[in-house]
Amino acid sequence: MQRPVIAIISTGGTIARQAADPRDTVDYAEIGTSLGGGDLLAALPAAVRARFDVRGIPFSSCDSVEMTLPRWFELAGVISHALATQPDLNGIVVTHGTSSLEEAACFLDLVLDVACPVVVVGAQRPASAISADGPANLFAALLVASAPQAAGRGVLVVANNEIHAAQEVTKASTYQLETFRSPDFGPVGMVEANRVLFGRMSAYRRHIGWPAGYGAGGAIPRVDICYSHAGADGVGMRAFVAAGARGLISAGMLPGMCTPAENAALDEAVARGVVVVQATSGYCGGVVRRQDLCQRGILAAGHMRPRQARILLTLALMTGMDPAGMQVLFDMP
Repeated sequence: MQRPVIAIISTGGTIARQAADPRDTVDYAEIGTSLGGGDLLAALPAAVRARFDVRGIPFSSCDSVEMTLPRWFELAGVISHALATQPDLNGIVVTHGTSSLEEAACFLDLVLDVACPVVVVGAQRPASAISADGPANLFAALLVASAPQAAGRGVLVVANNEIHAAQEVTKASTYQLETFRSPDFGPVGMVEANRVLFGRMSAYRRHIGWPAGYGAGGAIPRVDICYSHAGADGVGMRAFVAAGARGLISAGMLPGMCTPAENAALDEAVARGVVVVQATSGYCGGVVRRQDLCQRGILAAGHMRPRQARILLTLALMTGMDPAGMQVLFDMP
């Protein structure tokens, strides 16, 4: 039986970190050392490694808090190049730090349009920790990436034996293993007894594609996130606009509301041509296009969380999409 051919692109993060003390699950990020993709694979038992034909593609060893949109564009380019030059690939696994993993997965899903599975995976504990979760998560990711039924589902996130759609998942816990959750719709599948099981299709999949004309070092519009709170005066919003923001994501109080002073600042931003999207800072639930937002020219984020809405708005601005087209994307499903 021919082994599935899987490319592993390593980008750093907890899954690729180790500490001197196996009890350390906190300080390793600052004082630990980095592992390469080959080291991650070597941590798996020989019988597991023999199940796949793995090709390592190094990318970076930076922590997820160091990731930026230019780096994710570069990562998307590496994935596209690998698929174009290695047509026998059955799937791709991207190891990534969990702090910005949901943003990375959302970005890749919005930009890439590939037939084979692309799976993003991370870990909550470093490789040196007691009961490290990295090897188990990596094995599960390899299983999903090699599963024919995973094709055509967009970018997937695998953690703790659950499979999540890239645009639905969020990190919910700082240290617990069951950190990745899809609060509105739940996981799309699971890995159980070494089997890949899908229970449903993703509720939606927004797609923008690679912005025409963008190349390495190209200009990326500034889009900022403003979190609302009682008594907020809009100073932060005005500061972002003064700094050159072309878009603002307003992470309002549930169900997507701001203080009167913030509303005034947002209206000023809209009058200056800044695209404003009203989201919510809540764990789940969406923001609908209610009458007030429509009258003020503010878009509704739907079920997209603020950090993912920022990714979508940035890409939409890069493509020259008008606000009406942006709203159609935010409205999905």
